[in-house]
Amino acid sequence: MKINTIILSLVAASTVIAAPAPVQLEKRSVLDKLGPLITDAVKTLGCGACVTALSAVKATSMINRNWVLDAGRSLCPTLAKQNPEVCNGMVDLYGQAILDSVQRADISEDGKTICYALGSLCPAPAITSGTLRFPKAKPANAVAPAPSGQQVDVLHLSDWHVDELYTPGSEGDCGRPTCCRKYSDSPATPKRAAASWGDYGCDTPVKLTQDLLKYIPTVAKINFSIMTGDVPAHDVWLQTQKTVDPIHQHAYSAMGTLPAKVYPAVGNHDMGPSNLADDWSRWLPQDATNTVKNYGAYTASPAPGLRVISLNTNFCYTNNFYIFANLRDYDPHGELKWLVAQLQAAEDKGERVWIIGHVSPSMTDCLQNWSALYYQVIQRYSPHVIAEQFFGHSHRDEFALYYAPGAKSTQTAISTGWVGPSVTPYTGLNPGFRIYKVDTKSWNVFDAQTYIADLNQASKWDASGATPNWHLEYSARKAYGAYVPIADNAPLSASWWHNVTTVFEKNDAAFQQYWTYRGKSANLQGTCAAGSTCPKDIICNLRAGKSSDNCVSTKRPHTSKRDLEAEGSDASGLHTLFKREEPHPGMKNLCGSAFGF
Repeated sequence: MKINTIILSLVAASTVIAAPAPVQLEKRSVLDKLGPLITDAVKTLGCGACVTALSAVKATSMINRNWVLDAGRSLCPTLAKQNPEVCNGMVDLYGQAILDSVQRADISEDGKTICYALGSLCPAPAITSGTLRFPKAKPANAVAPAPSGQQVDVLHLSDWHVDELYTPGSEGDCGRPTCCRKYSDSPATPKRAAASWGDYGCDTPVKLTQDLLKYIPTVAKINFSIMTGDVPAHDVWLQTQKTVDPIHQHAYSAMGTLPAKVYPAVGNHDMGPSNLADDWSRWLPQDATNTVKNYGAYTASPAPGLRVISLNTNFCYTNNFYIFANLRDYDPHGELKWLVAQLQAAEDKGERVWIIGHVSPSMTDCLQNWSALYYQVIQRYSPHVIAEQFFGHSHRDEFALYYAPGAKSTQTAISTGWVGPSVTPYTGLNPGFRIYKVDTKSWNVFDAQTYIADLNQASKWDASGATPNWHLEYSARKAYGAYVPIADNAPLSASWWHNVTTVFEKNDAAFQQYWTYRGKSANLQGTCAAGSTCPKDIICNLRAGKSSDNCVSTKRPHTSKRDLEAEGSDASGLHTLFKREEPHPGMKNLCGSAFGF
């Protein structure tokens, strides 16, 4: 279940508790009052009510936080329509930390921002993060280098979400965020028995990840790989450091069988930067693993002239309740300062840069102030330094475009944020991965080839003893080059992608082809019909490298019923449970007062 619902349960509870002077109430009387008021609390929870209720959360939790937590447990099953086991686990794991964060937050300043993050209960707040000051001005005539004509293959994995408790034959429609497991109340005869290779409503069986890793070397000679986050399953109500650490260890050990280095990023479901540093040390130099321990971020060089910068995008993630404690700190932990320092060093050395992360700053899941600052960084260092950006998180096959100041056009498009397809089929998607054809001088992408396995066939594979039918779903260069011709020596640039989106506006067949690929050809994400607002909104999002430019939420509208049910497990992991430190003294003067220094 979504962490937002836990917070809303606590909010609603505190609204009820606070009304009749909670200091005078017994715990039992508080709980007795909740039942008949739940419906009214949900119906009236608009912006003003949400901010008022947050104040009540803060005040009531300071009197007796256990009242709020107990009331949250009582409210959660009704508000979230979830199994009580799930609700109790979420409150037990996250409730204290949520209340810690709310108690530290300045509700008068940031209440509306928190309520917007909770589910657009308030309008989007104004962007107040200001304008960055960079160490040096952008060079005149800053352009990407010419390609060498030599290409290598780079693998993009994302959203692994392996479920080590996946049980073939178990219930695939269990009423919990994570199914295909044996639970104490599992029926003897399941409504939808899970196939051994996977189910559209569940996370990834171990055997599917093993088969994928065997298949990849048969279709590409990998030079190196990127993994843009999220290793564990979506059973967030059960996750602790003790249970998740072995899952990371097993997954990264399996990825270690790939024929080249893997450069990972931390996802919102991943835990413990120190532990991740140990798992990643097989691929990273010592200085990079040290940075991982502090930031959950690092920089490393896979090849001469190329620098990979791996960001911890959880510092902008709207479901990361730890950042609610101080939303006026627009750059938590100084990560954007650190990013600017790395990019400036790359510019000074004439290096090209790939930025990798989990949550794309283009998504509405990324706080708008952080995203606006990041967008300025992209504008400053593109296209001459930043070659490409790569993210995950949505599980879908998507992209987002970044533009120079001015109107969005072919001429102003300067960078592409590639959103890689997920390995997990969760939810309603085929499992997949991507191979990039990359020039070894410009380090720009010349083709993006997405591979999938058709999970509709999973039961047939079991019956026949076959293995998954991994196959090329499409080549971006071939599929979209049919609409926007591209020279052999030209990369799939942001300008080219902008022209592709222009075709989508005029040619519904082209857009519908994108819509199919977006869902990895599973055909379970619903329709996006011409004549509706859906195509216009989706095209708008493709041009929205900044989260405030999104025309529609990337999560709620234009998603299938499966997507809406799956929002439940999109919580923040314990990855940010490490102290907030001042940035390195050398970084403090890199940016202006927008960061509050």
